[in-house]
Amino acid sequence: MPALAALLLVLLAGGAQAFRICAFNAQRLTLAKVAREPVLDTLVRILARCDITVLQEVVDSSGSAIPLLLRDLNRFDASGPYMQLSSSLLGRSTYMEKYVYIYRSHKTQVLQSYVYDDKDDLFAREPFVARFTLPSKVLPSLVLVPLHTTPKAVEKELNALYQVFLNVTRCWPGEDVILLGDFNADCASLPKKRLGELTLRTREGFLWAIPDGADTTVRASTHCAYDRIVLYGERSQGLLRAATAFDFPRSFQLSEEEALNISDHYPVEVELNHAAPGGQPLSLVVALLLPSLLLPLVPTQLGPTA
Repeated sequence: MPALAALLLVLLAGGAQAFRICAFNAQRLTLAKVAREPVLDTLVRILARCDITVLQEVVDSSGSAIPLLLRDLNRFDASGPYMQLSSSLLGRSTYMEKYVYIYRSHKTQVLQSYVYDDKDDLFAREPFVARFTLPSKVLPSLVLVPLHTTPKAVEKELNALYQVFLNVTRCWPGEDVILLGDFNADCASLPKKRLGELTLRTREGFLWAIPDGADTTVRASTHCAYDRIVLYGERSQGLLRAATAFDFPRSFQLSEEEALNISDHYPVEVELNHAAPGGQPLSLVVALLLPSLLLPLVPTQLGPTA
């Protein structure tokens, strides 16, 4: 019985797990920043929560910050190993940023990736598109499209993001797509009225998983839903379990000042179930095992009672 009970617990725990995809503006991530132990420790704990994280505002020209971060992440979390996929430095001037995917390589793999060919120079930092495998029979792969908009052209860039989406659907017809990142999609950067007029809001099929009323900023003086995750596709939307901004200062008991050393943004995240709601495989296993588990608990009747 103990072995069967342990197996059941494992199966139930496995069934409860979800695949977590995160986007995090790490606010000017450099080697000097990562080399500070309190910052490195907190970044590692944030990344260890996610199966895939898209880091933005990686401005490290040395190429050493992410390897250092990965080294400590792989030492910290036994659920790795983690790997990374990085774009080149992107930008129009001397200020350049990278998009960097950090992912658990035993749960997901990169199938293809490319930097969007921004022929009309619509983006300050063109999206770095990547297609990943998923540990799900319902959704065996999907495409991630990250974007960090410039506050000066939020509406223009978010409308152009629809063209990137169309490009993705031509490259990989039938794939579900997740658009994610620091969209600057709130407050002074994009008033609510203009937000509602975006192509990604007026076209059918797009689910904005992070609510408009969410706060994705660390400072107590601000309340803005800058960071967003948008799902396209019936399978991914059907598997969606949760979507939220991760309040890491509260979770890790950091003061606002300590948290701002990490970033002025919260990570945003979605959790996808491995199977569609109402799926039967786990229920069937439990049904088969349950009688074996309960049988030893039932008193054996040795003969007629008096």
